[in-house]
Amino acid sequence: MPNTQAIGVAYADPEFQSVSVTGAVSAASASVSGALTAGSVSSASVTASGNLFIKSATVAATGSVQGDAAAVTSGFTLVSAADGTKGVVLPAAAAGLVCIIKNNAAAALKIYPASGDAINALSANAAYSITNLTSTVLVAYDSTTWYSIPLVAS
Repeated sequence: MPNTQAIGVAYADPEFQSVSVTGAVSAASASVSGALTAGSVSSASVTASGNLFIKSATVAATGSVQGDAAAVTSGFTLVSAADGTKGVVLPAAAAGLVCIIKNNAAAALKIYPASGDAINALSANAAYSITNLTSTVLVAYDSTTWYSIPLVAS
């Protein structure tokens, strides 16, 4: 892209009006005025001077074991259809990944980690239950461990 914005006898760095990137982006710093939509951002720090939005989804709890529970992704998930036996399964743990689960049903909801992962002090693959009409925030500590906030005995 040629420099076309004259400043004295030199030209300023180019400014993009619109950019679409597929794949990984690496930058020492970036400044965005307006909206930025990204599938994944990895950085030592992210600063937002406006609103920060996370993904939001709705799923119905299904199954009765880890292998047939409804899959959830990171971000906020509103869960319906919990009946004390049905559940959802978290994505594979990755340090810093956050899942917010809201049980919108009148019965307990089972939350399973991905295969081989664990939640709080439970054994690998064991379900973590939350009561009806409650929420939990789950944060992955590393590649196999999730912790609930607030941390509750489990």
